[in-house]
Amino acid sequence: MARPFTCCGANIICLMPEKTPTTKKGLRARFLLPLLYALPVVFVLGLCGYMAYGRLSHQGPPVRKISAAPFATVKIQGLDERLEAQLFAQGNALRAAGNDLFIEFRGEKGKLADVGEVSFMLALRMPNSVMHSIGKVMRTATPGQYRTTLDPGLAGEWTATLSFSGPRGKAEAVFSVQVL
Repeated sequence: MARPFTCCGANIICLMPEKTPTTKKGLRARFLLPLLYALPVVFVLGLCGYMAYGRLSHQGPPVRKISAAPFATVKIQGLDERLEAQLFAQGNALRAAGNDLFIEFRGEKGKLADVGEVSFMLALRMPNSVMHSIGKVMRTATPGQYRTTLDPGLAGEWTATLSFSGPRGKAEAVFSVQVL
């Protein structure tokens, strides 16, 4: 049955029935459309919540255990005394990837000795090339103890150069290190 309605003063007859039948596809679209808009919002809120939880839980990076015994000990002549540098890693040798290196300088009486700025470099000499691995050496809270990270990349017999410059003068030691 047609129903009349008024638009701009003119009577217009609508030929559409009063109740339009709805299909299952129309109901599904009405349900899925809000869900489609809600999923990205829920995803972003979840990601932000995960990141906030990580910051609030104060989880630091994983800590690697340093060996109690040094894998190398080197004698270095300082300005006025002979020093001994002990190098510690996660095991009894350096690895080809991801090393935390701990360096201690001790005086003749076995006491820790602050030597100032320290540098440590590894070099692997091969035919027609030389490969280097250099770590930025940083001081720890204890004077005479230093820390660095190294990533040589290849196993083999590397040449290590340990040097310092500071209150005990300038000195350098070159020695061989096995990288596994």
